Amino acid sequence: MLKVKLVNYDELPEDIKKDYSRHCEYSCFLLIYYRNKLLFTECDAMEPEDAGFYRDLNWIPEIIEKAYKLGLKDGNSLDYLDDKD
Repeated sequence: MLKVKLVNYDELPEDIKKDYSRHCEYSCFLLIYYRNKLLFTECDAMEPEDAGFYRDLNWIPEIIEKAYKLGLKDGNSLDYLDDKD
């Protein structure tokens, strides 16, 4: 159902890589798939030394909430019986 991948720039699918400039080559990317369809892509866009409490990471709670709702939807479904993943 939900699949989350953390990848480096070089591991991004080619169709997504074009959306990011090469300056993201040291960044980590979060890819969230639902039923094998890419729903969300986010780049941390920060070097390890940039990580701090002043960074705008307000997108994280929204993504967790969406994932939770999809999990509830899947929990009430028998579609997983058809999934081959």
